[in-house]
Amino acid sequence: MKQLWKLFFIPHEKNNHRAKILQPSFIGLFVALYLLNQSLIRSFTIIKPGVLGYSSEITIQKVFDQTNQMRQKNGLSALHYDSVLSRSATNKASDMFKYDYWAHNSPQGKTPWDFFKAEGYQYSIAGENLAKDFYDTDSMMKAWMNSPTHRENILNPKYQEIGIGVVNGILNGVKTTLVVQHFGAPLNGQVANDLPTGYLPPPSANAKVLSDVVNTAPVKTISPLQISQTVGAIMFIVIIGTLIIDAYYTFKNKTYRLAGSSAGHVGFLLLILFIVLASRQGVIF
Repeated sequence: MKQLWKLFFIPHEKNNHRAKILQPSFIGLFVALYLLNQSLIRSFTIIKPGVLGYSSEITIQKVFDQTNQMRQKNGLSALHYDSVLSRSATNKASDMFKYDYWAHNSPQGKTPWDFFKAEGYQYSIAGENLAKDFYDTDSMMKAWMNSPTHRENILNPKYQEIGIGVVNGILNGVKTTLVVQHFGAPLNGQVANDLPTGYLPPPSANAKVLSDVVNTAPVKTISPLQISQTVGAIMFIVIIGTLIIDAYYTFKNKTYRLAGSSAGHVGFLLLILFIVLASRQGVIF
């Protein structure tokens, strides 16, 4: 065992003063294993749909509160919660699960406005924001606010009401949470003042707080993003650790090589490791 450790991790004469793990054949093996892991994750979602997924703690109340917080920070009035718009938003999310698509328009030709009309909501102006695969409301809201078109919906001064759908299901073989925001200004000018079941009094003069509604329970599943990050991190840590050991023994034994320095390799791999670990969750549309 000691000999294997020395062969694979410590530079010396028998491995030509370069740890086996750092030789091109083993680096290629690591890359192949990582790509195989990515392929297996994708295949597993087809063979066993619904086993992998994203665990979400997003709720309607949090989305509503943070949306109005963003508006008020920008000097805009808070949006009123509208149960009709919430039904249209929930129906849109359910439709995406039912027909397995991720878009504003469905494969059957339904547009966002069809969902508004199906609930009898007559508007002078309306809009839709979509999000999926986010774990928390904060990161989802940040993604929306960093997108010019989504930000424009959230901060549109013409909107007066909002409806929110937070629905769990299986999309493209993966369990996920879909979040839909439907914005509107009623054609008749009568703004809703709905009080959903479980309504809680506001803690301050800010916009009212909403209770959680149907389909907002967390999805407890294994995240493919987490699997990918974990496997990638383990591989990079092994390589980086070996490079550090290599640099130590090279300096200690005063071994000179024509190849690039271990310090440079470590820095490059640390950058790649940071990118892997910083891979963002979630998609907006």
